[in-house]
Amino acid sequence: MILLADSGSTQCTWIADDGTRTYKMHTRGINAVQHSNEQIREVLAELPDPGEVQAVRFYGAGCGNTFPEASRRLRDELVRRFQTEDIALESDLVAAARALWRDGEGIACILGTGSNSCLCRNGAVIRHVPPLGYILGDEGSGAALGRALLNGIFKGHIPLREEFLAESGLTYEEIIRRVYREPFANRFLASLAPFIRAHTACREIREMLLDAFREFARRNLSRYPRGVTVACVGGIAAHFEETLREALTAEGYRVGTIVESPAEGLILYHHGEANYRTKLGIR
Repeated sequence: MILLADSGSTQCTWIADDGTRTYKMHTRGINAVQHSNEQIREVLAELPDPGEVQAVRFYGAGCGNTFPEASRRLRDELVRRFQTEDIALESDLVAAARALWRDGEGIACILGTGSNSCLCRNGAVIRHVPPLGYILGDEGSGAALGRALLNGIFKGHIPLREEFLAESGLTYEEIIRRVYREPFANRFLASLAPFIRAHTACREIREMLLDAFREFARRNLSRYPRGVTVACVGGIAAHFEETLREALTAEGYRVGTIVESPAEGLILYHHGEANYRTKLGIR
């Protein structure tokens, strides 16, 4: 059995293939940079017994060549749990590249809580613009949208202050505390995306979204060769697909696939379309 894992810090989707069928399981997420060995073991213990595992392909934030020590710790725990040495760990950006483009070439983007992008070919990242995180970068991400929303509301550029305070149950003082004095401010800011989505009919919200996605293109996509198709994965990309396509098209980009999760694309990458379709009973 081959076990694929697509992990964020909140949730991990495990995709098992036993040669006859493909099925999914879910646990809490694993981020090897943020989580201790004990926390990783606790998450792996949540996983229903998938049967005998010959190989594991784990994709997630905090994995890959950028984080060698964290990747080594996570690999050791995966070896312990599944009793196999055939384990490979890659970043969430490699997952996006393989899910969106498989063995082709294009620009792969992640637009979720954070943002990221790369030029990829044959399942490998060949050029990368660093995202720099939600303070220095992450343009177009959920965190960036939340930041722009709060700025616009409290500085009077977005006329939804009363609606926001009533719907969110937040106060100005609590917002300042959550952003500046508590951990995971990026997640808090990104958690405001449902409010944005519910008010896209507001002209100022729509303009904010267009500006954010155009800024993502200008600060990131402009560093890649022109004429290469752009594809995106992530909750922000999927939930604001129409506006994202409009913004990227306005910046001169050809936009291809936009999906919320890389899971299905990773199945196709690792198992091939013919096998994948057969196992699901698709002709």
